[in-house]
Amino acid sequence: MNLDQKIEREIRILREYEPPEGYYLAFSGGKDSQVCEHLLRMSGVKYDSHYNSTTIDAPDLMKFIRKDYPETNWHYPIYMKKPTNFYQLITRKGLPSRKFRWCCQVFKEGGGYGRLMIDGVRAAESPNRAKRQKFEYFLNKYYHAKFKDQEVPPEQLEKLLAKNRAKQIIHIIFDWSTQEVWEFIKKFELNYCKLYDEGYTRIGCVGCPMASEKQRKMEYERYPRIRANIIRAITEGKERKFKYEKFKDPEEVFDWWISGISQVKYFAAKQQITIDFINEPVAPKLFSFGHAKPHLPGEEPEIDIRYDGKSTGETFKTAKTEPK
Repeated sequence: MNLDQKIEREIRILREYEPPEGYYLAFSGGKDSQVCEHLLRMSGVKYDSHYNSTTIDAPDLMKFIRKDYPETNWHYPIYMKKPTNFYQLITRKGLPSRKFRWCCQVFKEGGGYGRLMIDGVRAAESPNRAKRQKFEYFLNKYYHAKFKDQEVPPEQLEKLLAKNRAKQIIHIIFDWSTQEVWEFIKKFELNYCKLYDEGYTRIGCVGCPMASEKQRKMEYERYPRIRANIIRAITEGKERKFKYEKFKDPEEVFDWWISGISQVKYFAAKQQITIDFINEPVAPKLFSFGHAKPHLPGEEPEIDIRYDGKSTGETFKTAKTEPK
């Protein structure tokens, strides 16, 4: 199916499923949501556009949305029924990561309940997204836990939608490639955020944990105020709850966080020790740890570091042991 055929198909779907109140467009200002917005325009259906601010959005992106999409409704984060921002939540929840993305749950996933939503999720973006379907529904936290992996009966889903406990979603460009997205933008001469022309492959939250370390560093260099605010939040978090005992200061915590690797690998790299995590017992290891050298009670034991079974002459100090 070529691009023109896909455009015709999406317009037909949008017209067929148009709800009386219109679609809820989840708009991010990125290239994918721009394509969705223009498809809605082309189809002539009713819709309203919504942008969820994360409070760490790229300033260039926010200016672009306000200028080129002034009809967009802006929403700001609420947590525990109170207004909040990314920095405040770091002090309460700690730093988000690829496995612990509380930021998406708080900032992006709360809108559209009770509505039929359109968004720009595409299968080509990641293996996890490729497992999803073009037509889906989502339940709120309570009912998601209640039904788990079970299918919700249609009559029950209708009741949950009426109570704003669920939302239906059409990922309208689900099977589009990145190339097709850009072809569409050029075909209809859509103005887009110029961050893409500066090497950005994804735009939105500055320093998103899902981005590469290279892009995260590039973004924090461009927006140093956001970097400084995060480090201040880490400082407050260290004092309140999240100790990060292994790190010497908040700057080092930040450096580890944007690396996207585990603390073990981070400190091993800093000590210039290569740790091989291959599971096969026969696989050779570049470095290994020998036995602890003799030491007096109360002293820090020193462990010999070996290379191919031979001592390197260097040692690794462990924590102090209590004298017996």
